[in-house]
Amino acid sequence: MKIYQIVASLNFGDAIGNDVIAKKHVIEDMGIETEIYAGSVAAKITEPGVFTLDKMPKVNEDDIMIYHMGNGSPINHLVTELNCRRIMFYHNITPYEFFAIDNINSVEGCRRGIEDMHTHMKGKFDAYITASQFSKDDLIKMGYKENLIDVIPIIVPFDDYKQQPDEAMMRKLSDGVTNILFVGRVAPNKKHEDIIRAFAYYKKHVNEKSRLILVGSHDPNGMYYNDIVSYVKKLGVEDVVFPGHISFAEILAIYSKADVFLCMSEHEGFCVPLVEAMTFDVPVIAYNACAVPETLGGASVVVDDKDPVFLSKVINEVVENEEMRKTIIEAQRKRLEDFQYEKIKDTFQKFLRDFMAKYPPLNNDDSKKNYDKLYDLTEKNLEESGKTMQFSKFALRTMASRQAESVDVTALINSGCSAHEFIEAFFLTFFGTLPSDTDFEYWENDEKTRGREAFLHTMLEYARTADTRIMNGARMLYSPY
Repeated sequence: MKIYQIVASLNFGDAIGNDVIAKKHVIEDMGIETEIYAGSVAAKITEPGVFTLDKMPKVNEDDIMIYHMGNGSPINHLVTELNCRRIMFYHNITPYEFFAIDNINSVEGCRRGIEDMHTHMKGKFDAYITASQFSKDDLIKMGYKENLIDVIPIIVPFDDYKQQPDEAMMRKLSDGVTNILFVGRVAPNKKHEDIIRAFAYYKKHVNEKSRLILVGSHDPNGMYYNDIVSYVKKLGVEDVVFPGHISFAEILAIYSKADVFLCMSEHEGFCVPLVEAMTFDVPVIAYNACAVPETLGGASVVVDDKDPVFLSKVINEVVENEEMRKTIIEAQRKRLEDFQYEKIKDTFQKFLRDFMAKYPPLNNDDSKKNYDKLYDLTEKNLEESGKTMQFSKFALRTMASRQAESVDVTALINSGCSAHEFIEAFFLTFFGTLPSDTDFEYWENDEKTRGREAFLHTMLEYARTADTRIMNGARMLYSPY
């Protein structure tokens, strides 16, 4: 048995990428062989056992696949066809409306991701994980079963934060200026404009010896980023810093020298930078939205108002009031205990052990015997009442396999069954109904006139689009060709 983690793109240093690699180590500690496959892999990633998706081998029924879902991707459809036990880690998807002012590709990616969650991916996984109750509630609203969803926070690489911070950056920020920090990619849902507006008032009316550091990747040609830069100029506010691409050591230095972490984001599935800020004893002030208050767990300052005058007063109180600052930091240290590596590791490993016990790999020989017994018993009961069985043993086994989400179409083709049996099994497997006499007549004639290979090709095309056809209310009656 192997556990495969699959993600659309494995990026260097981002929350999902770090979590995927951390989970790989946790799985390895269980003595289970595991690998990561991604549509694209960042060049900086040197973790062994990481491959692009085109290198992925054929999975077996006893394997487990963990799919990290976070956007629209063709991979969303691919993973639902894998013949193994399936788990989805739902990282949440930003509502596409946020990106209408930025990037049409982002709009489409989020829109397709949400659409896939509402349609194609529903019911295709045995279990689901979310990093927050907020994301779990999101799944429940989409119609996913609550009892199949576990909340397990993202694994945060705390040991990485113990590395030596960049000395030059430390010196640069040790100039007596109050450092207000936010970490997160420049994207509309992060609401950088609200942070900048609050800082502009704070710097002008409260503390002129202050700077705002906005760490995070950005598209230099992106509409939102350029709007934000223009907004800074329009306000005439100085000391707003976009460090751009910096080293991890420089990020550590910035956290070490930050006085306040200010987050105005309106959509987060977890928000790892909040945990990072708490790790460096940086008091957090955050807007009450999405998973943010849940991640903070009552430890930090959560506000319901983005008014810049109000926020400036809050920032000043946190910076100047030593007693308040001490209270916040102590509460944040206590909250960090819930995210410690060993605790999340134990929770995730227990989840996997429980999952493997609940969904053991199918034993084809045993299941075949059980279904044969069921068929014989049903057939006997029908004969005693003067009726005949409406389908073959082969069809029953195939239908049961489909319900277990482990149907092997290749095995169907190579089974050597008659066209009649194949049609019967195919209808039960992919459409949940017996073929009518007209269906039998049509498809048996198709097999005779066009040959076995062409007949199977058409049937497989129906299999590939079965879910869409059923969703659209179609029944498999006649070939469209």
